[in-house]
Amino acid sequence: MELQNLIGYLVHRTDVKMTNYFTKQLKPYDITPEQWSIISVLNDQNGLTQKELAEAIDRDQTTVARMIHSMEKKEFVKKVFNDKDKRSHYIFLTEKGEHIKNKIIPVVNDAHHFVTTNLDEQELKQLKLILNKLYNTRY
Repeated sequence: MELQNLIGYLVHRTDVKMTNYFTKQLKPYDITPEQWSIISVLNDQNGLTQKELAEAIDRDQTTVARMIHSMEKKEFVKKVFNDKDKRSHYIFLTEKGEHIKNKIIPVVNDAHHFVTTNLDEQELKQLKLILNKLYNTRY
């Protein structure tokens, strides 16, 4: 089978291209796509644990811990200890994190529209369905 016909290759190639584009769009804001995913999740549900964040963005906890540490240095997020379990803490967006989120949302929307501009609504809906179906396959 030719490489160009393998779904894994096509998905990976597309992911790399889209991630590179998105990285360039976020660079002026000193945010990575991975950090944006944390901001986006916290925007929907502020005050998650590191474990919950890791599950939400499909990353391991060690990677998320490093990302949170970097974002704390930038003052985008803060940790608040869990009163019931001192080993864990909740992650919240700071005022600075809220500010950067509001600045980045239009950039994210523009980037999304740019990379999907060649797809009509039905194709976009079908693509999401297929990608989620592939993701949810057990292997």
